[in-house]
Amino acid sequence: MSIRIFSTQQQGVGAFDGGKFIEQRPISFPGEQTAVDRVGSLFYWAWGKASDVAEIPMHPHKAFEIVTYVIEGLVEHRDSLGSLETVTNGGTQVIQAGSGVYHSEAFREAGSEGLQIWFEPHLSVTGKKPATYHQYEHEQFPVQTIEHTTVKTVIGSESPIKLDAEALMYDWTLQPGAEFRYALTPGRNLALLVIRGQAEASAGSAPAQPLAHKDFAVVETAAEGEALVLHADSAQGSRIIAIEVPKDPGYPLYRKS
Repeated sequence: MSIRIFSTQQQGVGAFDGGKFIEQRPISFPGEQTAVDRVGSLFYWAWGKASDVAEIPMHPHKAFEIVTYVIEGLVEHRDSLGSLETVTNGGTQVIQAGSGVYHSEAFREAGSEGLQIWFEPHLSVTGKKPATYHQYEHEQFPVQTIEHTTVKTVIGSESPIKLDAEALMYDWTLQPGAEFRYALTPGRNLALLVIRGQAEASAGSAPAQPLAHKDFAVVETAAEGEALVLHADSAQGSRIIAIEVPKDPGYPLYRKS
């Protein structure tokens, strides 16, 4: 079992619309600075914020499954399928790009903040399917409180999102001083991004490691029965986005290097 932590400086960056929308990229595109090349079928992960109203013009996608998770603000989606939709706090847009689709994104409020995450299904299979677009509001996702932690399931279990790639995704909000335990599964890796506050993370007999605001972490499991233990900062608490995927999805993955 190991926990690897990557600071902001070790992650990639991106900018759109003249710098009005800036991204921190824990997992970047090929050839760019990145913390790690990928985590299993988790191909790309960006966390962005708009300083002003900003737009990303029409551009193509194929085969990948692209999830846009809105933290705050108002995000507009337009595509070649005829979709024109907006989503706000806690809502999610899902493109299953299939045989090909064009889309554009617009951030209609200054301060709009969100994540864009690419999952890699079996590309030679999904590339033959028609493209689809689906949108989900915050109220459609299951949310539960476990002691002093709010757990929102974005992908997996009772979530309305169904992907071809096998993945789980959570939005964890730990109250100040809260402890949260997450059972780990052998053969599966967990990626974490701290979007608010800070915490400490430990697993097994390894000493606790600090997780600062904006840190990205990858947890690799080795033994049955291990758990990730998070201790939120006693003053700020912590909000962490977590994605779990198989280390080996059972099909060939795109070579990024």
